[in-house]
Amino acid sequence: MKYGSTIGIKFYEDGSVRKYPGNTVVADVTPECPAYDVMTRLRNMVIDDGFDSHVILLPCDSYHMTIISGVNDQVRLDTHWPPNLPKDTPMDEVDDYIESAICKVKMPGRIRMKFDQVSWGAGCMIVRLIPADEEQSRILWNFRDTAAEEIGFRLPKHENYRFHISLAYTRIVPEGEDAERANELLDKMDKYISEQPIFEI
Repeated sequence: MKYGSTIGIKFYEDGSVRKYPGNTVVADVTPECPAYDVMTRLRNMVIDDGFDSHVILLPCDSYHMTIISGVNDQVRLDTHWPPNLPKDTPMDEVDDYIESAICKVKMPGRIRMKFDQVSWGAGCMIVRLIPADEEQSRILWNFRDTAAEEIGFRLPKHENYRFHISLAYTRIVPEGEDAERANELLDKMDKYISEQPIFEI
């Protein structure tokens, strides 16, 4: 049995939550958003196909699209940390620093997104999203780039970031017949989201 890559970091082997302080800018997926019902349906598909023991399903009220990640307490590396903050800075002071930086940037407001693909790897199961058009993409990327400038650094792969909503974290990596069934599940999920309309977040 192979555990997912976040076991021992964000979660214990039984799926219970570990302490993992950090900060990020998100757009919440509320029950009023059509994407909420889509995510709930995808969640039920995971359960119906018997994979709820392989993953740690996120609670529905936590669904969100990350706009830009900040920093977290467990990754105090040059590549993941503002250069003008000492590595031993307490996390509450780090939060204040990130908040101050983000408050200098105009928020993008409501953004139109569309579903792209469901991806499940050793780390997590995510629902990839893409901006509905070039204008939406420009607004999002302008915010990300400006926010990164205010924070003082860009996380690795900043330019290649892909928007998504996290559905679950991997507890046990599917192997053998389970891996084949997992691919069938992903195909069903992709077909379902391909039929869903553009939504605002």
